[in-house]
Amino acid sequence: MKASIIEVGLPTGNVPQVQPVVEACLRETGDVLVGRQVYDEETLFVVRLFSDSIQYHLKILVEAFRKKLIDSFQIVNCHLFKIVFKDESYPGVLRGFPLHPGESWFQAADEARAAYLCLLSSQLTQEQISWLAQQKSIVRWTRES
Repeated sequence: MKASIIEVGLPTGNVPQVQPVVEACLRETGDVLVGRQVYDEETLFVVRLFSDSIQYHLKILVEAFRKKLIDSFQIVNCHLFKIVFKDESYPGVLRGFPLHPGESWFQAADEARAAYLCLLSSQLTQEQISWLAQQKSIVRWTRES
């Protein structure tokens, strides 16, 4: 089953203002911040939706966008796979993962040694499985339900 996620892009300088609002929203809805990745001046938050809360999130996101607190947001439906590494030096390794158009990866918000793959298919391709199996820094990978 595909997971519904919301990807939110915001200036890194706005994180102190935006994060408390996101956390309050998550407490209200029961959804979870699964990803957080910093790209110098831009930060990505990834929220996994577990309930029928999209309208609640949209109301808050549209307001934050209007106030220029966030730069972008999008709703994505994908199959999530969690990758756990031996240490925290995995971003360089994961850049080589064979993604297809429309697929992505992001750092886990709650675990420094983990990342998520957001894939279009519920099954990894043979090329993706081979790539994962060859990486000595990977402890395990699992499909999230």
